Amino acid sequence: MSQTPKKKIFDLKLLRKLMIYIRPHKVVFYVALSLTVLLAGLNTARPLIIQYTVDEFIIKVQDADKLLLFMLVLIGLLLLETIVQFVFIYLANQLGQSIIRDIRKDLFRKVNSFRLAFFDRRPIGTLVTRNVSDIEVIANIFSEGLLVIFSDLLKIVVILVSMFVFIDYRLVLISLSVLPLLYIATRWFQLSIKSSFQAVRNEVANLNAFVQERLSGVAVVQLFNVQKREYDAFKVINDRHRKANVRSIWYFSIFLPVIEILSAIAIGLAVWYGGVRAAAGDSITLGELIAIIFFVNLIFRPLRQLADRFNTLQMGLVAGERVMNLLDNEDDIETGGVKSLSEVKGNIAFKNVWFGYNDDEMVIRDLSFEVQAGQTLAVVGATGAGKTTLISLLARYYPYQKGEITIDGKLIDDYTLNSVRRHLAVVLQDVFLFSDTVYQNIIMGNDVSPQAVKDAINDIGVGQFIDELPGGLDFQVGEKGGTLSAGQRQIIAFLRAYVSNPEILILDEATASLDSHSELAIQKAIDKITDGRTNIIIAHRLSTIRKADKILVMDKGRVVEEGNHEELLEKNGAYARLYDMQFAGEV
Repeated sequence: MSQTPKKKIFDLKLLRKLMIYIRPHKVVFYVALSLTVLLAGLNTARPLIIQYTVDEFIIKVQDADKLLLFMLVLIGLLLLETIVQFVFIYLANQLGQSIIRDIRKDLFRKVNSFRLAFFDRRPIGTLVTRNVSDIEVIANIFSEGLLVIFSDLLKIVVILVSMFVFIDYRLVLISLSVLPLLYIATRWFQLSIKSSFQAVRNEVANLNAFVQERLSGVAVVQLFNVQKREYDAFKVINDRHRKANVRSIWYFSIFLPVIEILSAIAIGLAVWYGGVRAAAGDSITLGELIAIIFFVNLIFRPLRQLADRFNTLQMGLVAGERVMNLLDNEDDIETGGVKSLSEVKGNIAFKNVWFGYNDDEMVIRDLSFEVQAGQTLAVVGATGAGKTTLISLLARYYPYQKGEITIDGKLIDDYTLNSVRRHLAVVLQDVFLFSDTVYQNIIMGNDVSPQAVKDAINDIGVGQFIDELPGGLDFQVGEKGGTLSAGQRQIIAFLRAYVSNPEILILDEATASLDSHSELAIQKAIDKITDGRTNIIIAHRLSTIRKADKILVMDKGRVVEEGNHEELLEKNGAYARLYDMQFAGEV
């Protein structure tokens, strides 16, 4: 018979993975840990001093000087405990922030190493949640969770030992008789709150993904006048987020009053039993009664706080599980060979290549072609023919299922990704620019001087475009280059490719979003940038590829025609039909 798996309060395996990040900061960790021992001792000393003072200098001998001395000792202990508590909290939070800095670096590096297929399957907003808010929650494991829980548990242990050593054991046992009920309540709370926090983190990710996507596409939302529909959808997601949080608050609001009630019962039992025994002439003293009240309060205070600590720890572990799932993900890592592709001439060959985004549906089917170094290959075809997929395979964004792709006769799978991509440059139709200066968007972090960029601008003849920008190369382009026109963004993309000095240049519908005037204005830049290197041009406008050395006509992932412009027109086939459709209105 199948059995329902037992729920885990804590995933110790996950906790051990997170604890690895303590190693670089172990000095801070151990200092904070040692302070918890000191705090436990200071916390327990106060009731014992009060007990001794009451019994010795109030009941037995009324000694005002000794009473004042011990009161000053109590004040000194309180001040010392305050200072130690401050240092402990500071170190615990410093540790938490240092750890999440390290985790966030590892996560950002890991996510950047995933294949594009990984991002095709996951909303960007959920990944932002992992890298920002989930990791902030993990910090609380160390700053407000683990160390503080250890401190509270140590206080409880020290208090219990002190109670049995310095107070009548019968009085201690009667006051602690409520602990079984407390254990049951705590166990229920821990099990319930974990599933609640999992729901909370899931709804946070859903909310972030929805907001990020709608704000990115706000122009489309407004254009089609669907603000109300999107608002209604947001209300549904936001309400689910509220309900998930309310559910966790509900468990918490039940648990805390239970702790308060059990604490009051424990004190009541201690006072009742102690009073009865004292009235009967037993050896229980007034100092013991006062001390037991202090001890019960001291033991239930961390127990009350433990609910909040476990709350924090549970949320941190739930967030940690989501983050560690990404860090442990090796299936989506871009893999490559171990060789380094150094000198490249630019000969490219596809041999019987098959590719599909899933194994059941091939997008590229038995594709074969060659282009020699320095030649220009143009690829045309209807939407969905596989043109863009072709360059994605060459740039190794996706692994192909069968066949071979070679550069200069060398199988690209045998070489590291960086060394292959170092020899490629791609200019896309939809240019992505980072929220930075024009200069930084051109050099993309490479070691290229401003003078070299200015020389490149002069070489390809686009100085006028840059001069029109306020501040020139120092102009801030805004998010995704929103402050620039399509033509200006395209110019930056061409400059980005030109300064990288690639042996192989890929233009994927690079001028499709431009009007005829803008396209003519940057044609010189295109001619300059493509001169002397191997070029692959994907285009809808056949006028831009007439000079290509070879043209591939693709349909449903296959090459249906191959040749130069004149040869393909003479065949009077697919290319000729495309050409006639585009130029039928011309005289």
